[in-house]
Formats: sequence, C-alpha cells, structure tokens
Amino acid sequence: MRTVSFQGSQLSPGQRRQIEQRQQVRAFMNPVLAQSVDDTIKAIEDRKEQGIKPERIWFKDREEKGTYCFAEWMGF
Repeated sequence: MRTVSFQGSQLSPGQRRQIEQRQQVRAFMNPVLAQSVDDTIKAIEDRKEQGIKPERIWFKDREEKGTYCFAEWMGF
C-alpha cells in the first residue's frame, strides 16, 4: 500500500475528492483485485514514460456515406 503525504501542498477540491474516492474504493476491493489494479496502473505509467501509445481497443469497422433508408432498417 502506498502512503502519500501532502504536507505543505495545496490540493484543489477536485483533487481531494479524487483521493477520497480512491481510498473508499480500495477499502471495498479484495486483495487480488487491488493487486491487479495496482499492476495495471503501474504498467500504464511505464508505457507513458517510454512514450508507447496505448493499445487500440476501438476501431472503425466500416465507414459509409449517404442517407440511411429507414425502410431498410425496419426490414421492409
């Protein structure tokens, strides 16, 4: 578990809220899931440092132009 100290620094209300939410979520997660999340976050940060682009999960299947026929969509 990571210990973070913010003595002497100013956090915005959004940053405080985000830290509180992370702490609340970690309280409910089981240890295996928490370890998996930590490993994933570490891997993402390592990839960012190395300048590697993230994996493409979503991609275009096809691109069409024109007006879609409502009758075809309804099966007529």
